[in-house]
Amino acid sequence: MSRLALSPGFRFLPQVIETLIFAYFAAISLADSQGLFPRLENVGAFKNVSIVPTQATCGLPDRSTFCHSATDAASLQFCTQRICIQDCPHRSSPPSHTALFSAGLGGCIAVDKHDLCPNAPSNATSFIFGNHKNCFSSPPSPRLAASFTLAVWLKPEKEGVMCVIEKTVDGQIVFKLTISEKETMFYYRTVNGLQPPIKVMTLGRILVKKWIHLSVQVHQRKISFFINGLEEDNTAFAAITLSGSITDFASGTTQIGQSLNGLEQFVGRMQDFRLYQVALTNREILEVYSGNLFRLHTQSHCRCPGSHPRVHPLVQRYCIPNDEEDTTPERVLRLNPEAHPLSFVNDNDINTSWVSHVFTNITQLNQGVTISIDLENGQYQVFYIIIRFLSPQPTMIKIQRKKEDSLDWEDWQYFARNCRALGMKNNGDLEKPDSVNCLQLPTLTPYSHGNVTFSILTLGSNHRPGYNDFYNTPSLQEFVKATQIRLHFYGQYYTTETPVSFRHRYYAIDEITVTGRCQCYGHAEMCDTTSQPYRCLCSLESFTQGLHCDLCLPLYNDKPFRQGDQVHAFNCKPCQCNNHSRSCHYNISVDPFPLEHHRGSGGVCDDCEHNTTGRNCELCKDYFFRQVGADTSAMDVCKPCDCDKVGTRNSDFLCDKIGGQCNCKRHVSGRQCSQCQNGFYNLQELDPDGCSPCNCNTSGTVDGDITCHQNSGQCKCKANVIGLICDHCNFGFKFLRNDNDDGCEPCQCNLHGSVHKICDPLSGQCECKKEARGLQCDACKEHFYGLDITSCKACDCDVAGSLPGTVCDAKTGQCLCKPRVGGRRCNECLEGYFQLQQNNSFLCLPCNCDKTGTVNGSLLCDKSTGQCPCKLGVTGLHCNQCEPHRYNLTSGNFQGCQMCECDSLGTLPGTICDPISGQCLCLPNRQGRRCNQCQPGFYISPGNATGCLPCSCHLTGAVHHICSSRTGQCTCQDASVAGQSCDHCRDRYFGFDPQTGRCQPCNCHLSGALNETCHLVTGQCFCKRFVTGSKCDTCVPRASHLDVNNPLGCSKTPSQQPPPRGQVQSSSAINLSWSPPDSPNAHWLTYSLFRDSSEVYTTEDQYPYNIQYFLDTDLSPYTSYSYYIETASVHGSTESAPVIYRTKPGVPEGHLNLSYIIPIGSDSVTLTWTAPSNNSGPIEKYILSCAPLDGIQPCVPYEGHETSANIWNLVPFTKYHFSVQACTSGGCLHSSPLTVITAQAPPQRLSPPKVRKISSTELHVEWAPPKEPNGVIIRYELYMKRLRSDGETMSAESRVFQSSGWLSPHPFGESANENALKPPQTAATITALEPYTTYEFRVLAVNMAGSVSSAWTSERTGESVPAFMTPPSVFPLSSSSLNVSWEKPADNVTRGEVTGYKINMIAEQSSHQSVPAAQSQVLYTAKPQELSYIVKELKPYKIYNFTISLCNSIGCVTSDSGAARTLAAAPTQLRPPVVEGINSTTIRVRWLTPEELNGPLPTYQLERRESSLPAPTATMMKGIRLIGNGYYKFPSSTHPVNTDFTGKYI
Repeated sequence: MSRLALSPGFRFLPQVIETLIFAYFAAISLADSQGLFPRLENVGAFKNVSIVPTQATCGLPDRSTFCHSATDAASLQFCTQRICIQDCPHRSSPPSHTALFSAGLGGCIAVDKHDLCPNAPSNATSFIFGNHKNCFSSPPSPRLAASFTLAVWLKPEKEGVMCVIEKTVDGQIVFKLTISEKETMFYYRTVNGLQPPIKVMTLGRILVKKWIHLSVQVHQRKISFFINGLEEDNTAFAAITLSGSITDFASGTTQIGQSLNGLEQFVGRMQDFRLYQVALTNREILEVYSGNLFRLHTQSHCRCPGSHPRVHPLVQRYCIPNDEEDTTPERVLRLNPEAHPLSFVNDNDINTSWVSHVFTNITQLNQGVTISIDLENGQYQVFYIIIRFLSPQPTMIKIQRKKEDSLDWEDWQYFARNCRALGMKNNGDLEKPDSVNCLQLPTLTPYSHGNVTFSILTLGSNHRPGYNDFYNTPSLQEFVKATQIRLHFYGQYYTTETPVSFRHRYYAIDEITVTGRCQCYGHAEMCDTTSQPYRCLCSLESFTQGLHCDLCLPLYNDKPFRQGDQVHAFNCKPCQCNNHSRSCHYNISVDPFPLEHHRGSGGVCDDCEHNTTGRNCELCKDYFFRQVGADTSAMDVCKPCDCDKVGTRNSDFLCDKIGGQCNCKRHVSGRQCSQCQNGFYNLQELDPDGCSPCNCNTSGTVDGDITCHQNSGQCKCKANVIGLICDHCNFGFKFLRNDNDDGCEPCQCNLHGSVHKICDPLSGQCECKKEARGLQCDACKEHFYGLDITSCKACDCDVAGSLPGTVCDAKTGQCLCKPRVGGRRCNECLEGYFQLQQNNSFLCLPCNCDKTGTVNGSLLCDKSTGQCPCKLGVTGLHCNQCEPHRYNLTSGNFQGCQMCECDSLGTLPGTICDPISGQCLCLPNRQGRRCNQCQPGFYISPGNATGCLPCSCHLTGAVHHICSSRTGQCTCQDASVAGQSCDHCRDRYFGFDPQTGRCQPCNCHLSGALNETCHLVTGQCFCKRFVTGSKCDTCVPRASHLDVNNPLGCSKTPSQQPPPRGQVQSSSAINLSWSPPDSPNAHWLTYSLFRDSSEVYTTEDQYPYNIQYFLDTDLSPYTSYSYYIETASVHGSTESAPVIYRTKPGVPEGHLNLSYIIPIGSDSVTLTWTAPSNNSGPIEKYILSCAPLDGIQPCVPYEGHETSANIWNLVPFTKYHFSVQACTSGGCLHSSPLTVITAQAPPQRLSPPKVRKISSTELHVEWAPPKEPNGVIIRYELYMKRLRSDGETMSAESRVFQSSGWLSPHPFGESANENALKPPQTAATITALEPYTTYEFRVLAVNMAGSVSSAWTSERTGESVPAFMTPPSVFPLSSSSLNVSWEKPADNVTRGEVTGYKINMIAEQSSHQSVPAAQSQVLYTAKPQELSYIVKELKPYKIYNFTISLCNSIGCVTSDSGAARTLAAAPTQLRPPVVEGINSTTIRVRWLTPEELNGPLPTYQLERRESSLPAPTATMMKGIRLIGNGYYKFPSSTHPVNTDFTGKYI
């Protein structure tokens, strides 16, 4: 049903419409629902709209005119003409461009068809610029317009500044574009010359080895940079104002990939380099980047002008500049001011209007137009459609919808001035929620700005059925669904009258508003309408999924999916799968309350994992078990039984489901039956009892233990006990006794006298060696001695030397010896005696040594031979004579006899010397004791010849004829003569005269001669190199200065002096060295070192010459110096070639002024500094160091060539010390330190609070400050929410505590006032809580920059006495039993874990009793999981009262009573009636009520029968009925013996 809202002067906005709609839905309780629903919005705004006929819009195909909309009847008589123009005022198609890579490619540029930019066509090509000299492209140089755009794909392959494109004229830059990973630079020239470059920081946006699309948009004095299309808000990356328009000329040179000076080489790939001679709009730049032009709702083909390239983000028909805010008044129209396109009907703007073409006749007007709105991205719930007309309204409107795109159109609503024309009633009744009627339009409608409203849910008198119960009316819910809407307009008010100009016959609409919402089934309050199709953002509490939140999550199917409504959320309920299943399904057969959502449970877990089974995966599979007390949700809760086949009965592998105990044999124990019981061992499969007894000897086991090893049966023996059952002493031990803690005592066998350490364990006797004796083998037998490691040794006394009948000493083994005999065995002579063997005996004789010939005068001799110890060269038994060739044996000669040492060349062969005197026998012409001298006139022959040779002295040269007996040298008479015979001249002499026996002196000049000798015959002296003359007393030509100290004699001018060698030491010192000249030509040289033609050092050197060194200091840094050497002798000088050396760079000079740029970020800071002069050398790098004050996470320093740097990843609210160094290779100049405090940031990493239970109504909550406070914590807020037992939130979160203060993580940020504030409290006690109720808490920490919330943590209050217990439900089962059932109360009622229920019977009450017995009896105590009990053995038709006592660990509470009556049964114990005869025809019959009625009061039936008398002749058989009262006597043969009587008395 619709409701028409007409108001001629009513001006409204979409926000007002929405407010009214919300208010309306609040009135019908739609907005108050507990389900979650997206807000109502205009779901038809900006959607695709179409019209039939397609050319029914004004201005198509050409501009047209119409009359301005009338405001009253009079204005219809006139025509104020309006023009309709749909053409774009600016461009409507993309401009042409110049492909800069179409010509001018250099030979070094390679072509690549594989590594292409994103979304490139298959036939595209990229161009590779290598790191080569002169590797660039040089396309033709067009003259740039005042507006232009450059667009190119780039993939840089290295870091550093690289030129993208540069244009120059006569060597001067027109413009240049460079990039680096840090910044993009644009250089340009205006009429005022080259301007400072535009610098755009692009750190993180331009990356090495990554494709990026770079566009530069220039319009007049505005330049904008775009990287990879547009930013998120459709703006440029950077927009800057130039100092003037770029000045360009027709001629010039353009280079791509390298600057004109050959520097800034681009290394990498480029592709699709375009030059547009216009400023592209932002949408067109996005189109160049992505290939698609961003669609606009209204006339998307119309472009913005270059001066205003950005579409207004709020009003699409306007354009604004790139560097202006969204609210700027500087805007221009993108569309023609006289345009009225169809898209204006749903552009969400009441100030725009669509205008149709003018209907030239009434027939066209009656045929009307049809406008369709496609909701595009899904099925919506539509509640309102409002049409606001600018023109007079149609006389008939038909609204249709498509519920789904694949279905046909359905009629939705009709409006007409006369519904009968449609064959329908005016304002007809709506019989069903989805009925369609026709609403009559009023006779008079507004001439302009009238509204027609289609309202599906109306409050009017003719309301739609179910309008006030929307969520329980399925057909109405279907009726509001739509994916497409179509509106048909027919006829028109007022314009068909005769006086009216036909150009008033058109439709004009300000806005069509379709108010609806996403269909989310009550489980989402947000909806993403930008996606295709739209997607409901399901609330976490609903546990739903799907585009429309119409499916439960896999583990939330404990109840069937149900749509939320205005009362209940009907969230999906979780299955209790204990974390062992990934999904569950609903099974109605297991749900005790299938028709209720909040009671019962029907979820069955699917494919239980982790070896679990059961409906809730709460049980373990066969052959698996759960440990007692184990968490049922743990992944490893079910552990394998692993029963030991050997130890289980009948090899059964099953175990108890709880605890896992396997079925063990009689003497087997352990959960897995894998070990024997104490006192048993040797688990065997064939043993029916499993294990054998240990049979341990308790005297030998520790503490009398009877247990043994499970496998070997070895008992636990004492330290000195062995044996399987501990019944033997260990080897080396004896006497097993119960009172000995070690079991046995040691044998203590003597290690040297016993064979081993083992003794007899009973007697203790050790096994002795054959020479030993005693219990412990610690003594030797007779004739043995010295028990030690070698055992006892035999005495072995020598019979010849020992006294007969004696034995040796038992300890030392010494025998008793005869006189002159000694030794332990008496087998050797005493000192001074030697042994003489005689047959089987021996004698000891004296030595008689001659102490003159013995060593050290010893009188002792060898005891076996009698030989005395002789000196060297002495021989004889008694050492009393010399050996041959020796002599002179005397007591004073400690060396013994001396060697004769006869000369073999002068002694007769085969002779020896005299033993007393030592005289040798000599050859002829020899003399002396040793015969080693010649007689006078003779001398010893040279070589090994024997005998002597005669002397050969010169008659005049020698003094006499006798020569040296050893050398043969004669004695010369003159000092000038030399030679063995005195017949030669001595050194320094020449010319021997045989007559006189004399020579002449040489007389060589000492300064010029090498020495004083000369030629023996001629007398020529031996001259130095530069000296001549027979006496060496004259210099050679071109030489002078004869000098005795000069090894050359005379000196010449030095030549071929090598230049100095330099080694640069530092910025102020050069170490110089030089070698002597290749031809020194003198023995003394003077060196002069010249620097830059000035002498700086002089030194002298003499032969032999050395390498000279000089350290030149106090030089200027990074300066070139020229050096040469001047070398001089006494004769002349020479110079070396000059050499040039440059000092190293020094420490930069000047000042480094370090500063920061405001604002300072919380995690970053931008610092800048001045560059020092480079007089000390080129600045190689700047080092920006950073150190946090607190020594926390260090910050990353900057090192590079720039004079500014961004330092990232800093810790908020932290003091950092920054300093910068300007460094050359010679050192660094340091700036003064700069202290920076980063800005505060919202805190992070706040841990959940710790909640501690205090009582049943109190919880104590504590928390710690955030691990990353990032500023001064000024406040904590504690939030709490209450949970139901199923974990769902029972109440919305609320703030329960707040504390304020000042908690600074760093003392430097505190002032005196701040220090006065205490930190905010970090603990609170929350009181007045519900007992045994779970509450969740979270903490919000707030600093000056924001806040952070912790995760939720929960705790349950303590238990308390249960609050109450509802009365039990009692119903009869039979005449003797009642069923008593009850429901488990909620946790907030039980106030603790239920320990049990007591079923109490208060009293039993019959139908005639009104007061129950004051007695209570506990019939049964039920377990917590039991919720019913059957009471049996009751009496029929009795009323019984029962109460239930609910108990937890604290106490119990008893419910009110619940009562029920047992079913009725037949009465019992009815006595016979009493009959009293009154007269012959009357009998009074009386009877009592049955003793047990067993039901309501009975009805009585009195029956009278004729009497039956005995008939002797009658035969009574089975089945014969006796009539009346009587008896019959059966004969004894009638009734069989030992059988029951089968008759019946009635």
